[in-house]
Amino acid sequence: MTTEFETDHQAEMAKMFEQRVEAILKLGIEQFGLPVGIFSAIGEETYEIRQVLHPENVLTPGMEFDLEETFCSQVISASKVFAFHDVSQSELGSHPAGEKFGFAAYLGAPIVVEGECIGTLAFGSTSPVAAFGEHDTDLVQLFADSIGQTVAHIHDRKALDQARADLERSANTDPLTGLYNRRYMETVLRTELERSNRYGNAVVVGMVYFDNLKNLNEDFGYDAGDAALKLFANVASEMMRETDVIARWSDKEFIILMPETGAAGALNYLQRLTDRVGAEDFQAGTEHPRLTLSVGLGIAEEGDTLDKLVSRADIAMHQSKQS
Repeated sequence: MTTEFETDHQAEMAKMFEQRVEAILKLGIEQFGLPVGIFSAIGEETYEIRQVLHPENVLTPGMEFDLEETFCSQVISASKVFAFHDVSQSELGSHPAGEKFGFAAYLGAPIVVEGECIGTLAFGSTSPVAAFGEHDTDLVQLFADSIGQTVAHIHDRKALDQARADLERSANTDPLTGLYNRRYMETVLRTELERSNRYGNAVVVGMVYFDNLKNLNEDFGYDAGDAALKLFANVASEMMRETDVIARWSDKEFIILMPETGAAGALNYLQRLTDRVGAEDFQAGTEHPRLTLSVGLGIAEEGDTLDKLVSRADIAMHQSKQS
């Protein structure tokens, strides 16, 4: 759910940004009397058109050019507005951009974000125009600054969203294994039980107990025990379906939620997991102890609470240990 929300939010921000740039391009074309408007992004040696308004669609988004072959290279080098009402009569008269883009008149400004030039906002015409005034140069820089501020805001918002996502992930994750923690699993199980009680969905959980974790810690040290837990987490994550959820429930116990799974299928999965973990070539010091698990199955019954369901799986797991 969180990922879908973040994706939708990012798409909405991108759409709003595109709409804002398009509005600025239209306004600039009207204000400056130049029929072509371009918002570009620059790399070390490249110039990419991101958005463009061109009466003949000769230039389109996604087109790339060598930066040095564009007038924007001059804008970026000087870090200021370049305004030429008649390029042929200016210092850029012999510049290859005149022929490549067909501009006889040009007005461009750098877009700066956090002190770095990330692109340009430019307007052009295939014919010379009346000389630009100070108002024109100030206005095009104002438009470029507006785009730069919007980009900076988006970067800040993305950083904030990422920080929130990282914080939420940290709060829901076991730091050693990278699996979900008990807090998260309790929330998920309560939600699944509510759905089950309302719609009759099957809720099946597997309780997994690490039999020899205590011995690993005592005989080989806690690093060996931690390595065994990480190995289990990797194997279980590889084997589980997309709809399954696994969490570390306690020091030695894990719970696996297997939605819409029957008892036979769940038991089959738990047995395969046990066999696979036991078959791993685990090394502790100079020895290769076999990792063993005990498993139990809990199937939700009508009106079950979280405690009842987990207790049922726990009892089955202990019965498995004793057998």
